[in-house]
Amino acid sequence: MPIILRKSFRDMRAKLGSTLTAILALTIGLWGIGTLLVSMLIMNNDLSENFSQTNPPHIAIQSSDFDKLNLDELRSNPDIMAAGFRDKITLRIEVKPDVWLPVWLYSVADFEHLTVAKIYQQNERFPPPEGTIFIERDGLLISNFTTGALARLQSGGEVFETEISGFAFDPGQAPSSQDQLIFAYTDQANYTRLSGNPAKQRLIIRFAGVKTIEEVRAKYDQLAVEFSQAGISIDSFTIPKFDEHPHQFQLNTMLYLIATIGLLAFAMAMVLISQLMSSIFTQQIRQIGTMKAMGATRAHIFQIYVSYILGIALVSIAIGLPLAVLSGKAFSAFVAGIINFDILTTQMPAWIYIMIIAFGLLLPIIFSLPALLKGIKISVADALGDYGINTDQSKVSGNHTRVSGSTTLSLSIRNVSRRKSRMIVTVATMALGVAIFLTGFNVRESLRVFLDNSAQSLKYDVQILMKEQLPPEVAIAHFDSIEGVSNIEARVRGPVQVNSDDITLSSAGISVIAAPFDSIMIERDLLQGTWLSSSVELEFVTNQGAAPAFKPLIIGNSYPITVGGNEVSAKLVGVVREFDSPKIYLDLEKFNALANPDGLVNNLLVSLSDRSYDSVIQAKIQIEQAIESTGMDVIVVMSQAERAKVIFDHLNIILMVILFLSLLVLSVSAMGMGSAMGINVMERTREIGVLRAIGATPKVVIRLFVIEGFIISALSVTVGLLLALPMSSLAAQFFGELILGENTPLDFAFSQSGFSITLVVTLLFGYLASSVPANRATNITVQEAIAYE
Repeated sequence: MPIILRKSFRDMRAKLGSTLTAILALTIGLWGIGTLLVSMLIMNNDLSENFSQTNPPHIAIQSSDFDKLNLDELRSNPDIMAAGFRDKITLRIEVKPDVWLPVWLYSVADFEHLTVAKIYQQNERFPPPEGTIFIERDGLLISNFTTGALARLQSGGEVFETEISGFAFDPGQAPSSQDQLIFAYTDQANYTRLSGNPAKQRLIIRFAGVKTIEEVRAKYDQLAVEFSQAGISIDSFTIPKFDEHPHQFQLNTMLYLIATIGLLAFAMAMVLISQLMSSIFTQQIRQIGTMKAMGATRAHIFQIYVSYILGIALVSIAIGLPLAVLSGKAFSAFVAGIINFDILTTQMPAWIYIMIIAFGLLLPIIFSLPALLKGIKISVADALGDYGINTDQSKVSGNHTRVSGSTTLSLSIRNVSRRKSRMIVTVATMALGVAIFLTGFNVRESLRVFLDNSAQSLKYDVQILMKEQLPPEVAIAHFDSIEGVSNIEARVRGPVQVNSDDITLSSAGISVIAAPFDSIMIERDLLQGTWLSSSVELEFVTNQGAAPAFKPLIIGNSYPITVGGNEVSAKLVGVVREFDSPKIYLDLEKFNALANPDGLVNNLLVSLSDRSYDSVIQAKIQIEQAIESTGMDVIVVMSQAERAKVIFDHLNIILMVILFLSLLVLSVSAMGMGSAMGINVMERTREIGVLRAIGATPKVVIRLFVIEGFIISALSVTVGLLLALPMSSLAAQFFGELILGENTPLDFAFSQSGFSITLVVTLLFGYLASSVPANRATNITVQEAIAYE
């Protein structure tokens, strides 16, 4: 074996602790960056691939005149990639005894020859026999459905039964478990039987050659003219987000998280490698001098220590690379289960392995170059005369003694500042870890406050949305005798058209909520402006979801809207923040005067005297029983507790990822602190011997280093806290806009429990980082310590 390799392997064995620490640090760094690359590749590719394989429609058009449409002729149009009828209606389905959820029931003309909005079988009974339904597979998580069981559906005030013949996978739908919504598919005849509506009323189309939503709108405008010429009147149309999964925002959020924090963790690991190499060179300066005196050149010495680094790198790659692939696949599978898509990527492309190996081999050398170059440039005389740190100790010690009044404390303060550059790097690295860890808790707190505010803003316990409109006294009479009901407010919910340049919002439709302006059922979280008032002028408030439709968005401006077929000008007075679909709010009295002369309502908010969870669930069961016995045509009955769960399920995975990755970064930065403290102890081995020789006990020496660790930890926490405040504010703004929409930041919130955990963890790391090497150093005899080179 060449002498260079023998020297490298001997150093690895001799400095086994430092070598293992370097391997651990680099392995964690490669694990983090590898997991980042693998999971980003799988999740980004596979969600898009799952979604695109369905051939998702660009538009859905509703018309009662489609009996005049020649579908084969339409499909032959070069602008049309695929088209088919896919009727849709919202009914209710019993998922458990006395537990009903909304169900989107779709009609499918031919299950075996789908060309647009494809669904995939999950069992052998495909296509489903006529008169039966398929349930989208994610609905199993929130139901008691089984193959062959009879499902009970409420439609038009009646309860129908139909067999569940199997389950399907629809990658184009949001996960049922998060939206508390069931998706079901059936043949056209059964659709008509269950819904009471004729089939072939809703046409879905995927256009050829379009790349933007504006191009989709342009294609639709051309098609609308052709339909008009054929005598087909379009009732409504919906353009979804262009080729985007409904829960793409969740995936985007997690990709941003793992990309940002994963890169930071890897960068910290590289800083740690640099510190460890500095430690090794510090220990071997006299050896370098000896080798130079014997004729070794700078190139020889460079090769020796590069071989040492490469040995560490190869071991780290051998461990970190398979770990990265396994954890990246596992994390992707976890996210796929949450968002409901299949993992399609089974083999990693070669470039993933090449990148991880390149990171593992090249970056440790690059980050170690400063220490390498400093070590090989030292002269023989300086190297042979090196004995560690040399300063005017008596002067420094005396100054600090006068300031602190404590010899131990003054020595600790002096020692912390003896290697200023190392101390600055250590504090900066640890402070960044503290800042990211605390930012994770603060963002989590911001999300928690948002959820709490959303829950507390609702002063009702159960919401009933009816398909039919009734006089308010009739609608309320069905439920006011239920035990525990203290108040019921009647309101109207329906469609509204906004004359907007925003294609997505104006075409998809924005709901209008008409409620008394002085309603006590809801306290709104206002982002801008005020709530509705008793002004004679028609006012409206928009939530952040509908706000982009009003451009420019200026409080006090008037905008054209169409309600109940009447186009009017309404004054925007405020914007509210809520995790909900696009909506605007109008005063009920003004809405009735404008578009509802009979004062009919279809939305009830029920408040209970006992708002405990058990009481709410019991009242909800009684409401469901009343609906079934009276034959009311209801879309949804949702308790506040269930709504909070829906919101939490959307955001919980993001909270979990934030905390896990933040802890990883703090752990890597703590390892850097441990490395720096180990170097400090090693450099002062002779000093420790002198202290022991003049009477210092091992306990005193250990306490000296522990205080140093606490000082560095305290400095790190202080600097980290200062960094965390602006970082948390920016993160709250970023995640708010990513989750809730444009110009909708989360409010900054400081997590006291998160700060306490961060403080305890950082101080604990500081204690371990200082006490462990100090204990090891005090085990050396005084004679060995003084003779240490």
